Amino acid sequence: MTAMGGPGETRQTDDAPAAPDGSANDRTNDSTDDRANGSGGGEDDGSPLRSLILGLLLGAAMAALVCGLVIGRPVLWGPGAGGMGLFLLAASGVFGPKSDKPVVERRKALAMIESRRATSAGESADIPVAFDLTVAPDERPAYRVNTDETINLVDIPDYKVRGIVVVEYRVDKPWEVALVTEPDAEWSRRRAEAVLDSAPESSREKDTAQKVGLGCLMAFLGLLAGAAVIVVLFRGDLFKDDGADSGAHPAPSVSSSSDTSSTTSSTTTTVTDSITTADVSGSILTGGQLRTTANSMVTSGAPTAVHLTISDHQMTARGTTPTEWTADRLPVPLSTLPYEKMPALVREAKATLNVNGPSDWQIDVTRDARTKAVRIVVTVWDANGDGTLTADETGRVTHRDPRG
Repeated sequence: MTAMGGPGETRQTDDAPAAPDGSANDRTNDSTDDRANGSGGGEDDGSPLRSLILGLLLGAAMAALVCGLVIGRPVLWGPGAGGMGLFLLAASGVFGPKSDKPVVERRKALAMIESRRATSAGESADIPVAFDLTVAPDERPAYRVNTDETINLVDIPDYKVRGIVVVEYRVDKPWEVALVTEPDAEWSRRRAEAVLDSAPESSREKDTAQKVGLGCLMAFLGLLAGAAVIVVLFRGDLFKDDGADSGAHPAPSVSSSSDTSSTTSSTTTTVTDSITTADVSGSILTGGQLRTTANSMVTSGAPTAVHLTISDHQMTARGTTPTEWTADRLPVPLSTLPYEKMPALVREAKATLNVNGPSDWQIDVTRDARTKAVRIVVTVWDANGDGTLTADETGRVTHRDPRG
């Protein structure tokens, strides 16, 4: 009898019977070689949990990269691209074990025939038979398995239901089982003395290829879930309602002024000091007017500015052209600022900076010359002095300088 040494090769075992005509060995070799040549050992078992986790990571990485590009957040580009790169490397097997010819180990075991059924009939004396077996290995609990064998009509009576047979199975793929038609003397003795009980249906071993569909489904669901998490986290920047309250407020008039003006365009710029201004008839702090005004400026051709100034009825952007940007004067994307939080920042500044009487306010948005981070400075003042409140690009207060 033969045992498998690797895909496509066989090696002789000590317990092979001496069969002068080689017929018994040929039948066993054909049965086992057909299974060994079909696939190698160590394939992915298609774990649904692992597929779900990989899907989550890939979905989050893809969404982070796309969201970073859409909303202009470079901080998301690195994790997104890095996560996708690691996933592609892992999928290509760069981090996997290197093995040119995985070893396939096969062992013998006793088995009991639970049922048998001829799957087709023909003129040939050899017919395919489907067996339902309880396999009882020496080193692991018994399990149920289905297998197909080609049996000669003359030998069919030897395979009775509840009868004991000797089988050979792959250790790494226990569902690959082959009947041993001519076991050696030791296994023949064990077969004659054995009494086996049926293994429960829950122990049935199945080909992991059947798990691939579930693994793909879990990976797809994980991909959607990972992407959804990122989209939800940045939904405020991705889904801005530019038209909100458009009926409640008159559209701001957008004009521009510069050191030199032109009569042929309502918006003019200079190479050194362009200024784009949006005037609002009502209070700019109410009803989403800040976002609406900023969108109007972006539409008019000023998507970025070195210095953005906001007062109660006006928004002014200075340094809107690349020719005016330097290493110490970097632009701020107007569409990414937290306008929805600015009214609360103004109220907090009036309440916490010791400016108690009637006061005016102004918001200045720039990038810090040293850290390059966006700074939002709210200044409130009255006849007796002023105080400032500083926040970051998310609207979180980082510093207060009350009036002394």
